[in-house]
Amino acid sequence: MKIKCEYCENYFDDTLEQCPHCGAPNKNVRRSTADQPVTIEELKEWYTRQGLPPAEVTRFFIGEDYKDPKAFGIYKDANTGNFVVYKNKADGSRAVRYEGTDEAFAVNEIFMRLKQEILEQKAHNLKSGSKANSSGNGGAETSTSQTSKTGKSSKPSKITIIILIAIFGQGIFVVAFTIFSLISGMVQGINIPNTGYYQKDGQTYYYYSESNRNGWAVYDNNDWVETEVNGELTKWKTAKPYFQGNDFNAGLGTSDFTQSLLYDDVLHESSKGYYRVDDRDYYFLPSVYGGWFYYDESSSDWFPTSKDELPADLKHSSTAQNFWYTPTWDSNTQIKDFETTSYYSEYEDKTASHSDSGGDYSWDSGDSWDSGTTDWDSDW
Repeated sequence: MKIKCEYCENYFDDTLEQCPHCGAPNKNVRRSTADQPVTIEELKEWYTRQGLPPAEVTRFFIGEDYKDPKAFGIYKDANTGNFVVYKNKADGSRAVRYEGTDEAFAVNEIFMRLKQEILEQKAHNLKSGSKANSSGNGGAETSTSQTSKTGKSSKPSKITIIILIAIFGQGIFVVAFTIFSLISGMVQGINIPNTGYYQKDGQTYYYYSESNRNGWAVYDNNDWVETEVNGELTKWKTAKPYFQGNDFNAGLGTSDFTQSLLYDDVLHESSKGYYRVDDRDYYFLPSVYGGWFYYDESSSDWFPTSKDELPADLKHSSTAQNFWYTPTWDSNTQIKDFETTSYYSEYEDKTASHSDSGGDYSWDSGDSWDSGTTDWDSDW
């Protein structure tokens, strides 16, 4: 969250110990509690404490502008002073998750993604272990075939036959799986419209598909707004006659969707945690539960609120990030810990099934980290 310096009256992040403009101390510096890192250096220390493999193995480069494909990272740009959170995809292109002056927010973005990857790697190890345990043959085979004087079997052993059958069966499986994948891809292509601009019944639409969201927007009153479509636009084949192209052109009579506030919202999800606008506190839970909550000082408790009732700055996830201040409760504040509410208990119950490790992010050196299982084609 931004606060005003008492001395020079410039705004700066409330997580900083002093004003970056005049050097005045921040008497009300807001710190995160527990094990939540808020700086790049603290994130490095957390990484080390968990016993995680080197960055070359996990593909998480903390404090480094790593250029090669297949990598997550965070660093401070020496030229702009901005903190940059990025993902280098498999094709070498870079998706920037966040770029700005809020170090705590930037660190939380990469921290959440790192914890997610740890849980996924743990689940992958558990699954691999289960497969290994179920693949044993339950004991050694003893061949009953007669052996010649040279020591070579006069007949193919049972083990050889089993291996040949397994190889042949695997070949059939690979062919079948390939055919299934091709058919699935064709069906998916038919059912999903192309990303880009459409014009139908005098209106211009845009279909977007990003890693975290997909949907439709319509150009209305000189702005792009979310909408729902039905009928011909819902499928690729029937929507094709209305397709105008992927790229913006002035002939559409609209503004560029990719430069709109709505598109910024599509690319930036709000982070779980506490927000403050006009001296009022709010809390956001991610899509597993979904919803905003506000703190009512008169009753000292949290209550759900609709998006329409939110301050304008929180209605858009691309601007809401400027008002996020911590993912964890600070006992020095006068507000009730949101994690003690029934809303959060319900959220935990719904998310518990997504974690096979019970939320333990420490790494067992006996496990293997396979970054090849990571989705390197998505933006995040």
